[in-house]
Amino acid sequence: MKPITRNELCGIWAALPLPWREDGSLDDEIFTRDVTSCCGAKVNGIYSGGTTGEFYAQDFAMFREVNRILTETSHAHGIRVQAGCTALSTDEVCQRARYAREIGADIVQIAIPFWLELDDAEVVEFFQAVAKAAGDVPLVHYDTARSKRRVSPVLYQRICREVPTLWGTKFGGADVFAVKQITLANPELKVFVGEHALASATPMGATGAYCALVLMNPAWMIEYYEACRDRSWNRAFEIQDEIGLLFSVLRSLPTPGLQDSALDRLFGQVDDFLRCPIACRPPYRSGTAADLEYLRGWVRENLPHLLQRVAA
Repeated sequence: MKPITRNELCGIWAALPLPWREDGSLDDEIFTRDVTSCCGAKVNGIYSGGTTGEFYAQDFAMFREVNRILTETSHAHGIRVQAGCTALSTDEVCQRARYAREIGADIVQIAIPFWLELDDAEVVEFFQAVAKAAGDVPLVHYDTARSKRRVSPVLYQRICREVPTLWGTKFGGADVFAVKQITLANPELKVFVGEHALASATPMGATGAYCALVLMNPAWMIEYYEACRDRSWNRAFEIQDEIGLLFSVLRSLPTPGLQDSALDRLFGQVDDFLRCPIACRPPYRSGTAADLEYLRGWVRENLPHLLQRVAA
């Protein structure tokens, strides 16, 4: 594929969970099938790593296997790829970024190493090192409080001056007005938000969403993005309200305390879009068949238009 352009860094990018076998290895057949399903749904792109993809459970050999399959399969269908290269040390992130460049990933996505909090100078040095390793492959920063610190609009200005290949940020906050501050200070920086805030954040400058709900119903999320892009606000906010309603029920699932990857696996199974099993890697709690049936029943009663495969 041709190198990605800044204008292509937009829209709905799907987060994919990983299908683990009982021995902890990757079920490459199921993973390839799930990547192919996302490509067929015509999302703007797919990304690995992040919390959904359990980057923290991958050694370098697993990282290579995941991203090789993802890149080869997605590019065969004309879909862009972000390789999530987050790790605990600069050297390991750079190793992953070099491999992502070798296999032709379109974007390298990174979060700041998080065991100890970095100061501003350390943050800039980290981005410089990763950019050198990634070469001409653009970077997207996952700006999350899980890294123990957020990047301010002013610090983004400094990083962008030093690292011109930083093209985007995955904004992990809840304050959509902060999105406006980032875009005002950094007009060329592409800002992505969670699906729960896309309608509210688009007028503030957001250009798309990193999305797990695309695993439940891709057409729903693509319609959502298109409504935001076209400024069809009645429909955009109608879908955003549906998302808020759906997220509110997650607190009522039979298994308490489920976190990102466990919930995203349930989303993918509600309408049988994914084949990925619902078990994630310890120490984090997995959902159960009872959680899936509860969520599916709630969706059937409250948002039945999202169910197509199950109804069929």
